[in-house]
Amino acid sequence: MKQLIPRKEVENQLLPIINNGTNIWIIHRVKELPIEILNIAINLSKLDFIKYIKLTDTEIVASSEVKGSKVKNPISTMNHPSAIGITILFDFKYKYIDFYEINSPIKGNGSKMVDAVFTDFPKDWQATVVMDWSEGFWEKMKDKYKNIDWMT
Repeated sequence: MKQLIPRKEVENQLLPIINNGTNIWIIHRVKELPIEILNIAINLSKLDFIKYIKLTDTEIVASSEVKGSKVKNPISTMNHPSAIGITILFDFKYKYIDFYEINSPIKGNGSKMVDAVFTDFPKDWQATVVMDWSEGFWEKMKDKYKNIDWMT
């Protein structure tokens, strides 16, 4: 069953997270959001190092830092010296996520972000890593999460 949550309801569910100190926002063109993506955002917000989360109609970006002053964007750029972040692309129609970018200068936080994404991950969704520059990280994650339907 496809379940899209209207924007107002999503905002209401995110209010406790915002009140708890995490900056989370939805870009203006988003009118509704898949429950699966909302759940991933909520799980990422529980990580103590994630301070910023941006939701669009095609991606989730979460990070410890942002770039920009007027338009703020969470940083997930690979090899960034200090930002801990992740960018996940998604397609609700085809039910998949793509781990597009992930960065953590602190060992173990990359795994924590993947753990948060896969907490209560829907069985009918797939995951993929299109570009793997990790030198083994994603192979370890695929071994750890054998129950996930990985697209190859």
